[in-house]
Amino acid sequence: MSIEKDTNERQEGVRVYELGFHFVPTLSEDEVAVPFSHLKSLIEKKGGTFIAEGTPEMTNLAYEISKTVKAQKKRYTEAYFGWVKFELNAEEIPAFEKEVKAFEPILRYLLIATVRENTLVGAKEVSSKKGTKEATEAGTEPTEAPEEVQVD
Repeated sequence: MSIEKDTNERQEGVRVYELGFHFVPTLSEDEVAVPFSHLKSLIEKKGGTFIAEGTPEMTNLAYEISKTVKAQKKRYTEAYFGWVKFELNAEEIPAFEKEVKAFEPILRYLLIATVRENTLVGAKEVSSKKGTKEATEAGTEPTEAPEEVQVD
């Protein structure tokens, strides 16, 4: 049996997902590990396997998010952001998402289907058409323009 065929058979119905989430900022830094572990255990209970994860870290939100907690509307301008990339059978996703939605420490979440490969891209080098004077003033070394080749 070829490796390609074996991979296709193994992944029948299994897809790669990424869950990005914000936890409420009322948790202390020490307490964040508990709900993060709970989210991961929800994935394991459904038969999922982990690919990668990003531990929740406090971040400022781009806009205010409100959530009703115990009949009181609370507004947040910061939250703990984290993510988990995992494989799970597509049939388990609706039940998993229902549990995530009901999970109290979550302020907001996004669940997407994605690819297994790491899709992070490093910072791209910014190309510039600055002349030597502007490049020197900016503190960068001037670069020579490539020679133009004329094709007859």
